[in-house]
Amino acid sequence: MNPVKRLLLGSGRISDALRAELAAEGILFAEEGLTGSVRCWDYRDERRRRSTEIEGTAGAIVLTRGRLVVWTSRGPGRGKHIDVSLRAGKPTGIDVRAEPRRIVFGYHPGDFHPGRSGRFEVHLKTPSALELAARLG
Repeated sequence: MNPVKRLLLGSGRISDALRAELAAEGILFAEEGLTGSVRCWDYRDERRRRSTEIEGTAGAIVLTRGRLVVWTSRGPGRGKHIDVSLRAGKPTGIDVRAEPRRIVFGYHPGDFHPGRSGRFEVHLKTPSALELAARLG
């Protein structure tokens, strides 16, 4: 990643502890240092409200036999932004779509946390977008 982007967006690398945990599960796919954005619409929880927000980030995608993890360095929900189990190879509660050279993970926070509402999307640039979306979609 470009050093200036790294300074502004973060490294987009998962923590060593999480990497060891995922390696024990058997990593099928992993990419780190990806640039992109976290977007939210009409988000509400007990402490805050956001109408529309787009924040640049760097991130990582890791797929194991049993789960999908999407890590973001900046923006709302930074860190382990998405960590869901796979059912029949598909992520539970996550919409996955590919755009040209970009993968998009979308979800409604209320599906995972009572008392929250709205919509989140994590957009990450990767040359593997079509392959990953076909595998997860």
